[in-house]
Formats: sequence, C-alpha cells, structure tokens
Amino acid sequence: MTKRKIDDVLDFRSDFSPFLVHLTRNLEGGNNAKTALESIIYSGNLKAGHSLVSSASYGVNIGTVNGPDQNKFFSAICFTETPLNEIHCLLDVSGRKVELEPYGLVFLKDCLRLKGVSPVLYLNNEQSDKAGVLQALCSLMQSHPSEAAEILPLVSFFGSYVTPLGQTTPVNGKINFLWEREWRYPANRNVLPVDKSDVFLGICPHHEIDYFENIFSEVSFVDPRRNLKWYATKLVAARKQHGLSCSVV
Repeated sequence: MTKRKIDDVLDFRSDFSPFLVHLTRNLEGGNNAKTALESIIYSGNLKAGHSLVSSASYGVNIGTVNGPDQNKFFSAICFTETPLNEIHCLLDVSGRKVELEPYGLVFLKDCLRLKGVSPVLYLNNEQSDKAGVLQALCSLMQSHPSEAAEILPLVSFFGSYVTPLGQTTPVNGKINFLWEREWRYPANRNVLPVDKSDVFLGICPHHEIDYFENIFSEVSFVDPRRNLKWYATKLVAARKQHGLSCSVV
C-alpha cells in the first residue's frame, strides 16, 4: 500500500485550517472594530495593542514593570486558526474580557508562519502548579531580555487561575481558551506588514461588503455569521487565486 504524504492528508482535514484569522474589536475610548480594520487596510500594517495578552505577566509584579517593558514582554498581535466556517463561534461569547467583532482579515497560515507568527504556548495548570513556572520564565526578562521578548508574549495557561505575583487576594476559578487555537506575533517584532498576497479573504458584516471591497479591492469579503455557502463563488475564486489545493471550509 502506498503511504500518503502528510501535505496531502492535511489538505482534506476539516479540523486543520490553512488560515490564520485576525479579528478586530471595539476599544474603550479608542477605535471601534470597523475603524480598526480600516486602519489596517490603509496603513498596510498590523500592530500590537497595549493589552497584556500574555499570561506570563502573572509571574511578575506588573506594577514594578514600566510601560514600554510591559508591551515588550507581554503584548502581541493575535490570530486564530479556527476554520472559516467556525469563526462565528468566536463572536458574542459571554464572560469574555476581549469581545471580538465580525471585522478582520483571513491570512494564509504558511505566509505568516514564515514571518514569525507562532502558536501560543499553553501551560497545563489543572493542578495549580504553574505559578513558579511563570515566575521562572519572567526571570528571563533580566537574564536574557531579547529571548524573553520572543517567548513571554506566547505564553498562556488553562486550568486553575494563577494569582498574579504581588496580588494579595487569591484568584479562584478556572480558565480554558484552548478552543481559540491562538497564534501570536510578539510586539517586540514591531509591525507586521499586510502583504496583499498573504490575505485570502476579508471579514465584515454583509451589508458592509461593498464598502470594504471598494477600499481593499484586491480582496473579497464575507460575513462569518452567514453560512459560507452564500459566498461559494468568492471562496472558489480565492482558492484558485492563491493556488490552494485544500478545501477552504
């Protein structure tokens, strides 16, 4: 029996997406999700915000770290490898600190991987034993700052909450965002250029598709809240344009 090549197998795995999706959000006192997407298109860049997305920040007394270093070690541009037809599952989820909106860009995963975007490093804290690991990782900020700026932004955990170092009130409960299948680009790497050849699709509400396709004419837009069969023609055309052999939904 002839054995299959792994690339041929992955082409037909519905749980393995060839894409990374960046969704925007409404910022309190700042841009809304639509304006954020417009800014990405017009600037041609993605840039990390000021949110401390890395759970490694729990391993240091964050109040003793200056603002630029907080961003350097704990901020990143975030993506998800959630399959296209499941993006709607990331929206309208109760209890989230970060409320994602149906605006964003779908990138070819291989292109971003070559530019330094990496999967999140998840620590299993089900046994409440990773606080010391986070503190040890944060010690790299002093001993190996350049390496720490590459590793710390990628850290997350699931299981029991970790009480941040320096906080006297214990944090109870559980957390698990493995389902987000997150990838990140460390803030220390500065901006991530948005090359049109890297973008497979755009994302926006259906009634705004004409507007976004006008300002980003090289890219077709879809609404992730609709059944993607509505956009079959666009998906097939994008797959041919980028030479993809895999099923895209």
